[in-house]
Amino acid sequence: MKLTNEKIGELDTLVLKLSKKLSNVSYVEDVLKKSGLEYKEYSLAVSYPALCILFSELQAHFPEEKFELVAHKYLEKINNSFETNGVDDISLFDGLSGVGYAAECMSQNGKFYQRFIAGLNEKIIERVEQNIIEYRKNPVNELFYDVMYGITGIGNYLLNFPYKEEIKDTLRSIVLYIMELCDPNYIDTPKFTIDPHDSPLFTAIRNKEKKYVNLGISHGIPGMLLLLIKTYEAGIVVPKQLDTIKFVAIYISNCCIKKEKEIFWESQKIVGMSNIGAIAARDAWCYGTPGVSYSLLRASKILKDEEMFHLAVNSMKLSIKERREIISPTFCHGLSGLCCLARKYYEYTSDGYFYDAYMNLLGDIVNLYNEDAPFGFKDKEIKRGKIVSEDEIGLLTGASGVILTILSCYRPVATKWDSIFLL
Repeated sequence: MKLTNEKIGELDTLVLKLSKKLSNVSYVEDVLKKSGLEYKEYSLAVSYPALCILFSELQAHFPEEKFELVAHKYLEKINNSFETNGVDDISLFDGLSGVGYAAECMSQNGKFYQRFIAGLNEKIIERVEQNIIEYRKNPVNELFYDVMYGITGIGNYLLNFPYKEEIKDTLRSIVLYIMELCDPNYIDTPKFTIDPHDSPLFTAIRNKEKKYVNLGISHGIPGMLLLLIKTYEAGIVVPKQLDTIKFVAIYISNCCIKKEKEIFWESQKIVGMSNIGAIAARDAWCYGTPGVSYSLLRASKILKDEEMFHLAVNSMKLSIKERREIISPTFCHGLSGLCCLARKYYEYTSDGYFYDAYMNLLGDIVNLYNEDAPFGFKDKEIKRGKIVSEDEIGLLTGASGVILTILSCYRPVATKWDSIFLL
């Protein structure tokens, strides 16, 4: 299904209409205040860095609209927040790395904001080494290593600068720490296995006395696998890195549940428990088959493993068909994340199934547009058996991620914004 010029015009009209709403800083602030939700102004997940990225991408496609000026206004608000409150958090989705990613998207391939970015990078590099020292002293949990708040996300950001020697050194330190957690030579359980008493996540797992392995791309080992692959491809290579990639990829493959016509992954693999009663995670980027299988797709290419490649492709096709618990248009746990993953699958496989899939998902996202919603799209979650809707602006659960996804389905991605999600 190729989009007609008329349909492209309609999509452009929708994107510009929503973007002009979001360009009104006072309007956005007003809506967020009325929502009653608390926002860190520097959080990529839910706040202004996402708008900086959105308007940078829009600038590349609609230069006559001068959207770079809007991006700059939001960056000023972030910087004012830094000066008022100070920020120690260097994470990707909630700290300085996310702001750095936004500024890098705004830089127009390194032309602008270089002093600002260099200042952020200096702080990030200094804190990374300190964080790794602290992590080694304590029992592992997801927030040490994940893409959201941990070392994988920070490494993902720093991969924007692989040509800088000091950043190369920091990336090697990050890779070495991840490889420690993913060491194939373990006793009893891998080092990335987590005791639920040490983790702020999964407080209601099937058996709180059993350790588990987190299988989500957002908080689990698929995220670490993708960073190991991305660094390897970028030339940030340490001894036995490829062996570690192979070990983690095979471990994830072996966690796949196959029964009758189903192929899926759980949110977490509980160590020592059978697969009887295993429940598929929802079919999303954050947890579930789409994100997990994508990590295997990338691994299969680098390992030249045909069996792994077919597992990744076949499980993703089933996941797109099932769409378990996907009710939101947003990226993290909704249609936008699934749509972008289908698009990446098409780019890597040239399989027409995935082209049709992401085009159909695009249509489903647009159908959730709500004229009465302040930002056009609402994040939706099922909480205590009821659908709860929120008006949000962030990349993860807000309108920014939705608009960027829509745009990516018919215009080439200009700012590498989707690489934030390890894609």
